[in-house]
Amino acid sequence: MAINYLNNVNFNRNELQDAQLIRSQVENQPNDAAVGGTPVEGQLYFNTTSDVLKIYGNGSWSEVGGGVETLTTTDGTFIDLTPNSATAGAVTVTADLSAVDGTAVAATRFLSKDNTWDVPAFPTPPTVNNGTLTMTTSTGLDGGTQTFSANQAGNTTFAVSLDLNELPAGGTLIATDSIIALNGTTESKQLISAIPLSIFNNDLPTASDATITLAAGDILDGGGAFTLNQSANETITFDLATGGAGAAAYGSTSNSVKIDNITLDAYGRVTAVTTGATGQVNTVVSGNTSTLSDSGTINKTLTPVTAAVNASSAALATGAQIQTAIDTALTGVLQFQGTWNASTNSPTLTSSVGTSGDYYIVSVAGSTNLNGITDWEIGDWAVFANTTWTKIDNSQVGDVTGDGTAGRVAFWNSASNITNDAGFTYNSASNAFGVSGVITASGGNSSEWNSGYDNMITGFSDSGSGTITLTLTQQDGGTLTTSFANPQGTMSSWNIKEGNGTESTAVSNGETLTIAQGTGIQSEMTSTSSGGTITITNTDRGSSQNIFKNVASSSGTAVADNNNDTLTIVGAGGISTAVSGDTLTITSSNGTNSDYTKVGSIAAGALTGTVTHAFGVNTIVQTIDSSGNTVYCEVSRTSTTSVATISVAQATAITILVQKIG
Repeated sequence: MAINYLNNVNFNRNELQDAQLIRSQVENQPNDAAVGGTPVEGQLYFNTTSDVLKIYGNGSWSEVGGGVETLTTTDGTFIDLTPNSATAGAVTVTADLSAVDGTAVAATRFLSKDNTWDVPAFPTPPTVNNGTLTMTTSTGLDGGTQTFSANQAGNTTFAVSLDLNELPAGGTLIATDSIIALNGTTESKQLISAIPLSIFNNDLPTASDATITLAAGDILDGGGAFTLNQSANETITFDLATGGAGAAAYGSTSNSVKIDNITLDAYGRVTAVTTGATGQVNTVVSGNTSTLSDSGTINKTLTPVTAAVNASSAALATGAQIQTAIDTALTGVLQFQGTWNASTNSPTLTSSVGTSGDYYIVSVAGSTNLNGITDWEIGDWAVFANTTWTKIDNSQVGDVTGDGTAGRVAFWNSASNITNDAGFTYNSASNAFGVSGVITASGGNSSEWNSGYDNMITGFSDSGSGTITLTLTQQDGGTLTTSFANPQGTMSSWNIKEGNGTESTAVSNGETLTIAQGTGIQSEMTSTSSGGTITITNTDRGSSQNIFKNVASSSGTAVADNNNDTLTIVGAGGISTAVSGDTLTITSSNGTNSDYTKVGSIAAGALTGTVTHAFGVNTIVQTIDSSGNTVYCEVSRTSTTSVATISVAQATAITILVQKIG
């Protein structure tokens, strides 16, 4: 990987040996423009096109070595050069005219072709006339009339422009006529015949040349095709096709047959129509003489047979006969006419006036008098029967009426009758039923239910020591008690089983049960006047738990060989240990990573970067660019800082890493 030097390299007057000039301030490039970045004074590169080493100075690139080493000048005609001999180093060449003064006149002089400074003799200038010139624009030009003198002191600009509006309208243009054209900014005259037509077709679309075909359809002959862009005219002809019915006369002129005689040509076109004799109806046969009758001979008359509607009639009926039959059939049948407002008598109903069978349903209660009826309720029917209005009382539909007593519960005493009893009541104020007799239910009567509720146990207590008394409190406040001596007696024997239940033993009264100590188990008993306590202790803690008994290291293994063994962790090589309670702390005496390493940067566009630390001057400083390449900068150190410096600012930041040595 190439190493970037971003500052000067001091060789302390030592030689740079066996070195190759590569990409830095000295690099291979084909030309001056290919050298990247802004060149600096003293920068070198090798031109691979001309195979020369070039250096940058005074704002340009010049060849290093191989150029002009000695300059020799030679005087030319009328020219004296100084120096006039071979001169090395920086040379300034001065050129002077060698002409001598050919006149004693000290005025302005001119160099003559004989290489002398002379005052030329000029001829007397002629007299300059000063006539007035007048320019006037004619038809088709604008500019007016202006004048100027031939010997005037200042310039005069005479502006002339075209005014085509002043030109008369022309006739028919021919090939030898010209037009005025604006070619860019230049006006010119152009022959019409010299103007190519192609310049007028730039915006025209390309002409298509599709073929259109017209084909003859049904009963047609002919047709043809033509192109959209054809050069000649085309005529397409269609004719009627021959065939069809063919040329003939069709129809009949026979008397009593109303058919025309129609004549067709060979193309099926009608060419003549001949009307035959007028036909007529001679006979009409009635399908049913009970409904239709006919009369006349040539002019037949059909007459319907009508009769009143009845079950045995086979004749037709008129509308009046049909309506009469309907009215007769509906006589005495109820016909709903709508609702009736009995308060306002709407619609208006009158006593003894109406159509038998009509009825109305009361929508608003009222007292309108219809044939003596005045108590109309919603839902009542007003029905006109024969000659009077009557009422169908529907106001109580859905309600229960009858005899009863307030507070009593109604019940059915038969299949169709509701009654009540003084012994079966309901108090709405207290929301309670009242029954004077016995309520019988399956499993017991109400008296038993009340006794069961009163005797319900609501409390429990005990008292006494030698004699224990148990007291039960009932719902109605009564109590139930029982007593027994304490203790009740002695235990004659009992059984003991081990934990897995496979072995057991019986212990009789007076025998001793001994709890022995096993491996790692200690049993202790403390006795008091009221009894004793047996305490079982595990003296081998951890033996039944999953623990590490061996601790391996790179140089050996520590084995826990007893139940109270100790693993000692000793600090070494800058490591110390400490225990506080149940916490073991391992500490590096050399500090943390930040105690040995610091990072800073040379910001993008800056020339220096400083890293502050407490490492002293015994440090390693490395610099890395944004691509991860190592670059070499000038570094200065103090006991508290490390400073990296570059001579050319970079577009991206350079990271500075400072590490303490030792």
